[in-house]
Amino acid sequence: MVDPRDPEARRTSLTPRADGVIEKTEKIDANLRTKDETPKTKDVYAELVKLDDLRKRRILTDAEFDEQKKKLLAGS
Repeated sequence: MVDPRDPEARRTSLTPRADGVIEKTEKIDANLRTKDETPKTKDVYAELVKLDDLRKRRILTDAEFDEQKKKLLAGS
């Protein structure tokens, strides 16, 4: 056992340090592509619901609704 009054024991400071460094070198394929995961039919449906709501609120006339609906369906 070390005597705490020993000058040699006081001289040493115990600080934690790394004994070695572990380096992991591994190639990672980070193929990041963004895809539109939502089908177009959901977008068309949502737009049709919006148009129908505008028609029900009398913001769009029936003729305007039909015209926008044709454009929307032709684009899909």
